Amino acid sequence: MNLIDLLQHYDAILFQFLNHLLVNPIWDAIMVAVTTQKYWVAPLLIVLISLIWKGGKQGRAAVVLALLAVGACDVISARVLKPGIGRVRPCYELENVRLLIPCGGRHGFPSSHAANSMAAAVVFAYFYSRYRACFFALAFLVGYSRIVVGAHYPGDMLGGFILGGLFATLFLILYQKLNWQRT
Repeated sequence: MNLIDLLQHYDAILFQFLNHLLVNPIWDAIMVAVTTQKYWVAPLLIVLISLIWKGGKQGRAAVVLALLAVGACDVISARVLKPGIGRVRPCYELENVRLLIPCGGRHGFPSSHAANSMAAAVVFAYFYSRYRACFFALAFLVGYSRIVVGAHYPGDMLGGFILGGLFATLFLILYQKLNWQRT
């Protein structure tokens, strides 16, 4: 067994454990709500509009950079990496998956939910460091929810977190360089 096969084997074991760990109707409903994007649209729009309107230069910069980082992550994850890597989601290849939502596209690495939430968390943590723990806890919860609902392996979540962190960091470095050159 090569290293990739070994990692996938243990990822599948960890997935089965986490997917069946806290089975109860309340926890399942919370995880479905966390992972379902339509429940996040209104609160996110309120936050983004508030930051643009009342957040000053810092709020506008945070919103623009978060949207750029999330947009880049989403495109690279969904259109380049998932089809290029071709890792099949657990709900298509494992037995006994607790699937709480429709499975989604065939390929799952990296998790776009995890990438997008981590990209936003990194950007907002940079601008609002007092709430850093909250931003990262929300990103982790979104990523973890993808395992609980049966859509992703833990490795997909980790790959998404890394991708999101990298894109957010890239945009923050560009922002710092452009902002530094203006002063």
